[in-house]
Amino acid sequence: MQKKWIQQRLRQLGKTQRGLARHMGLDPSRITEILNESRSIKVEEAVEIADYLETPLDDLVSRLGAAISSGIKATSLVVGYVGAGETVLSIDDHAKGGGLYKIEAPHGEGGGVCVVVRGNSMAPRFKDGEHLGYSRDEGLDSSNWFGRECVVQTKDGRQLVKIVEPGNSAGEVTLVSVNSSTPIEHNVPVEWVAPVTWVKLRPRN
Repeated sequence: MQKKWIQQRLRQLGKTQRGLARHMGLDPSRITEILNESRSIKVEEAVEIADYLETPLDDLVSRLGAAISSGIKATSLVVGYVGAGETVLSIDDHAKGGGLYKIEAPHGEGGGVCVVVRGNSMAPRFKDGEHLGYSRDEGLDSSNWFGRECVVQTKDGRQLVKIVEPGNSAGEVTLVSVNSSTPIEHNVPVEWVAPVTWVKLRPRN
């Protein structure tokens, strides 16, 4: 297992080994044992670690050097709402890492975070009530943004899902909706942009 990678990932997220222990319901000394490879790890625990580290379960398992049971379902932490027509303020106003609730992620995904769509400006691509997974890590390189559907945090506090195109200045983007009746927003200052990596359809009634 790559101890340094896990510790670096915790620092990137502003989280701690003690917080990971609380998330897993373990004594902090057990986390130290896991990192030092003096304690075996259950697949169920790998799912919880992936949740806390906001990283795909398969990636974590490859780092753990352990086989994953086909019966284990990965989960994703729902951290807030994203506007697709409606104005949504604040993505994650609960305690850091607490989330709103967890969902079962699509096959091959999970261990990260997702948001719930509010509005229909991105329909039929994304519909109201659907869950979107996204990658903040992938969004660190702005070349990954353009021409793609992304979760966007604007400087004025809005949380949106839009197709992102370049703006006129650094730190600005153009936001385009799938629904042509929604106006294009030009040169919008952004805090961060994260490409959408998966969508989970809203359950039918």
